[in-house]
Amino acid sequence: MKRGDFIMILVVLLAAGSIYGYKWFSNHNEHYAQGDLKAVITVNGKAYKTVNLTKEEQIIEIRTKFGHNTLKVFDYGIQMTYSDAPLTIALDMGFISRPKQQIICIPARLLIEVVNPGSSIDDDDALDAVI
Repeated sequence: MKRGDFIMILVVLLAAGSIYGYKWFSNHNEHYAQGDLKAVITVNGKAYKTVNLTKEEQIIEIRTKFGHNTLKVFDYGIQMTYSDAPLTIALDMGFISRPKQQIICIPARLLIEVVNPGSSIDDDDALDAVI
């Protein structure tokens, strides 16, 4: 490798790091209180249920023509504990408890997203449309 290659790699890494750092800072700068967050559950693009993320344990069974999934709400967050999908990648997504975090199960057409109902509607990073 020549000197120019190292400079190019350094510039690309600095650009990527600055973009990632800005996104991390802007996402962690959002203020919310525990218990204010909600999990929006959608199946096949349609709203299925909205759940308050509380300290108390709650089990949510989702049975549709696309599959069977089980969600567990606890400690102000949510986690998928069962999926009958052939590849259980959604189970590996773990426990989510911060705004804009998601669990996605493609075979079951299931999306769980943590939202802050008190956040601004004019959020630039928010989803504008689904095609």
